[in-house]
Amino acid sequence: MMHPVARPTDPRPNLYGMSRTEIESLLATLGAPRFHGDQVFRWLYARRCFDPGSFTDLPKALRETLRGAARVDAPKIGSRVIAEDGTVKYAVTLPGGGTVETVFMLQRDRVTLCVSSQVGCALMCDFCLTARMGLIRHLTPGEIVGQIALIQGDQALGDRPFNVVFMGMGEPLHNYEGLVAAVRLLVDPGGFALAKRRITISTSGLAPAIERLASEPVRPRLAISLNATTDALRDRIMPVNRKYPIARLLAACRRFAKSTGERFTFEYVLLSGLNDTDADVARLAKLLRANPAKLNLIPFNEVPGWLPYRSPDRARVLAIRDRLLAEGLPVSIRWSRGATARAACGQLAVLSGATVPAAFKTSEVSL
Repeated sequence: MMHPVARPTDPRPNLYGMSRTEIESLLATLGAPRFHGDQVFRWLYARRCFDPGSFTDLPKALRETLRGAARVDAPKIGSRVIAEDGTVKYAVTLPGGGTVETVFMLQRDRVTLCVSSQVGCALMCDFCLTARMGLIRHLTPGEIVGQIALIQGDQALGDRPFNVVFMGMGEPLHNYEGLVAAVRLLVDPGGFALAKRRITISTSGLAPAIERLASEPVRPRLAISLNATTDALRDRIMPVNRKYPIARLLAACRRFAKSTGERFTFEYVLLSGLNDTDADVARLAKLLRANPAKLNLIPFNEVPGWLPYRSPDRARVLAIRDRLLAEGLPVSIRWSRGATARAACGQLAVLSGATVPAAFKTSEVSL
């Protein structure tokens, strides 16, 4: 169940997060030609300028009218924490109220931004710290892309290419409309101009949303957080499995692959003594052979005092990878980055004053 968050009292519509069409419609209500919408769109998303008075290719009268009729509220950086490996975790304050965490990662020459889609999360995965927050609310499209704009500026990325992964706080496909609208802003040549192959959505397994995503004209890459090879275990550590068990999830993945012609990725968080046994590895190999997917093994990122799980030791992680590779399966290890700043996979949460929510019930949340 989502909880209320204080909203801005300014009644003016927020330009930041609007699509090109929405901006054009707003301008029409102000008596301005719709073609100015392209100019406003570029100022907001390509140039990251948030003062309508500075939109210099618009008539001065329109700039003043727009400044009075609309606001431009984008997320802001609340704080930064830098990990030993150079990963930066940002606490981002949102115009709609609340805070999310966003991560900048640099590995060799590869830049990746890990972005949040919700304040908290409803799905209660037992090994994920975000779950301890419960779901507070969905982010708007502007609050999603605003995280990226912030890091672009703070890290002085300029024209440097980067990747975006929706693996931060929240279940992206639970906030389906906000997510898809944000992706459209990201790939628009007049906006962020990202190639869709540089965007990855990670989902815990909302099967109908996966099938719906396959029909989107602008479609990023898909990663499935699997993490168990039996329904009994997945029910326990990922309660969404009670509604969409493994067979239903895999069927949706196969439909996605068949409809799009694109491969997806399985993500498998390794939990020592729980899902890393020889029997688990054998079942995992069987799943990979039956589905057109790559596998990312993710050693669990420990959070002492909050999460009871442990990661297998390095030798065991390598042994699992090597066994799968020996069978000719596509597999790699995603080693932890940012753990010393609690910025690694599964560690993002804003827990000041938080209480652990009640046990997950699928009836509480529309999935």
